[in-house]
Amino acid sequence: MFKRLLIVSASIIVVVAIVGSITISALANGFSAEEYYKLDEELFNKSTENRSTSYLAYSDGDFREYWSDDLISGQRWIPIEEIGDNLIKGFISAEDRKFYEHHGVNIKRTFGALINYVTKKEPTFGASTITQQVIKNISGDNEVSAKRKFYEIVRAIHLESIRDKEDILEVYLNIVPMTGNLSGVGIASRVYFGKDPSELTISEAATIVGITNSPGRFNPYKHPDECLSKRNRVIFAMRENGAITEGEYTAAISDELGVLEYKPDEEICSWFVESARRDAINKIMAKYGISSSAAYMMLRGSRVLLTVDINAQSILEKKLGDISKLPASVNEGQSFAMTIINNETGDLVATVGGAGKKKGNMLFNMSEEVITPASTIKPLSIYAPLLDDGKINWSTVIDDTPISISEHNGTTRGYPVNSPARYDGLTTVSDAIRLSKNTVAMKLLGERGIDGSRKDLKERYGFVISDNDATEAGLSLGQTSSGVNLRGLTAAYSAFARDGVISNPRSFYAILDENGKTIVENETNTHRIYKASTARIMTQLLSEVVNTGTARNLKIKNLIDTAGKTGTSSANMDRLFIGYTPYYTAGIWTGYPDRSKGVDNSVGAHLALWDDVMTELHDGYLTDKSIEEPRGFPVEGLLYLPYCRDSGNEVTELCELDVRQNRIDYGYFSEDNKPREACRIHELVSPGISGLKYSRVDTDGIEINDSQYLIENMILGFGLEYEEEE
Repeated sequence: MFKRLLIVSASIIVVVAIVGSITISALANGFSAEEYYKLDEELFNKSTENRSTSYLAYSDGDFREYWSDDLISGQRWIPIEEIGDNLIKGFISAEDRKFYEHHGVNIKRTFGALINYVTKKEPTFGASTITQQVIKNISGDNEVSAKRKFYEIVRAIHLESIRDKEDILEVYLNIVPMTGNLSGVGIASRVYFGKDPSELTISEAATIVGITNSPGRFNPYKHPDECLSKRNRVIFAMRENGAITEGEYTAAISDELGVLEYKPDEEICSWFVESARRDAINKIMAKYGISSSAAYMMLRGSRVLLTVDINAQSILEKKLGDISKLPASVNEGQSFAMTIINNETGDLVATVGGAGKKKGNMLFNMSEEVITPASTIKPLSIYAPLLDDGKINWSTVIDDTPISISEHNGTTRGYPVNSPARYDGLTTVSDAIRLSKNTVAMKLLGERGIDGSRKDLKERYGFVISDNDATEAGLSLGQTSSGVNLRGLTAAYSAFARDGVISNPRSFYAILDENGKTIVENETNTHRIYKASTARIMTQLLSEVVNTGTARNLKIKNLIDTAGKTGTSSANMDRLFIGYTPYYTAGIWTGYPDRSKGVDNSVGAHLALWDDVMTELHDGYLTDKSIEEPRGFPVEGLLYLPYCRDSGNEVTELCELDVRQNRIDYGYFSEDNKPREACRIHELVSPGISGLKYSRVDTDGIEINDSQYLIENMILGFGLEYEEEE
């Protein structure tokens, strides 16, 4: 007995010390009760508003309603008098039996919880009153800490001083989290049992009460046995609290779970609205320092001004939504996602996050999820930064050879590998980009450095590449699994179309309250990341990808200037194309979201789909704008100069006399970054014929430089094998 008393006494002393230290810490850290009170009152008022959020799109000279989410929030507001006794008795019995007696805090249970916090006698010890749970639900503050609990207690006491019990209980019952996107007993009653809350039986009401304790754990569709067990504990609590009779208890406990088949009671919004809602919530969270659930509460009843282009979004939904026009593998799980940005503003104007007709809300969105960028990262992590710094130019020559060669089961392998499976020796930057040479990219990464390339991706584009992905393969070949999504990639490429200027690809302009007052101003963050000459040269380089390179099958190039870059990740898990015209930049991804297998390498369905979408978009745009001559990619300020394909330098007459025929080509340069030395790699072999120094003649009598000769002979003579991957 004495030992028990000693433990309790010591626990009380520790509890007092904890409370005192929390209070001192709160004051020292500038805890302002008034700020919390003001925010709680605003959120409490918002939670009682039974109004929907409107999403407005600009059309015909004004913002007009594009979507209203009154049917997608998963919530229906039910006045307290329409909720019914069984639900109210269930919640009071299971969650807060002293609700009508305390002033926001159950002192006895709170003190017991603090002692348990010290002694760890019980794994959990619930002490939150319904009022405290209202504070937690409207603020979204779920941090498990003594300090958070202290703040919650102070705020709950204040809430009870300005609101009566019925108001607090009504809010609680209407915002309490249920499974999935559902919240509140109104929508839960209809989804689970097809009834109004007032019509629920004791067992049905107890089921709903039990679910709220842990919506994931007690989900009646995913975990029916656990849900039933929890329901029975709630019924027992109701009997124990005198809310039901012994006979009612016996009858209720024997009922089956009886939930209906799940049918979402909501209308389905577009992918764009879904992205805009997510962005809006994130902006509210950042501005007001609140959680996502609290931000969602604040968004209710507001008007969100979207950046959507209704025509572009309609085309995108039509093309990606019609499964009959997509590969048959879509029925096996392959998906597509596409994002379009307006080059004039840098804003997001259309997006779709999956293939086929959208079947729900808050779905897995592959335009927002992290993907493997593959070779689409090369212009961003290597070529553009080195070009901007004057370290390379259009004609810079790099040896297309393996960095390393190894033996594997008797087979000679080179690394990295190219797709198609060949090494071409001396290769210009132009050809390396056009043909997506992995060897050249990795060698140039050595010039930029891993730290420099990683810094470029972070500071120029906002990508966050993890330490594990900051490798040669990650930064030069795009074999990353962190920090990059389709929307971000598309925005990054728009900088080339916009003369080196990039903007955050915002999905909305502002959020207004019901009186037109701005809640959040979503200002565009526009800044220069490259010189205009760099962006224009990169555009011409990427145009070669479309004209004669890996995206040469695109037909839109016959309608309007087009540039871009393809990408294929290891084992074809991701296939991408990020391309642009003078008007729009668009990115497309295809793959299996669950990464179960790769996409058929022989099918360019994503390129054909990109081509189809962009052709229809530009046909309409150019017609609507009455544009007689489509705008082309600008080349003002650039020099169009000849160069030697073998040295990258200024041409001489020997470059024209090469045995392989004329070795002169043309490319775009800036005045401060152009060939300045004459070619010295060619020498006169015989009258009227030149060849490369240190070259040799193969069996066909063709001059081949040493590195190319070495690789070709290793392939042909020693069985060098390598897989095809971009």
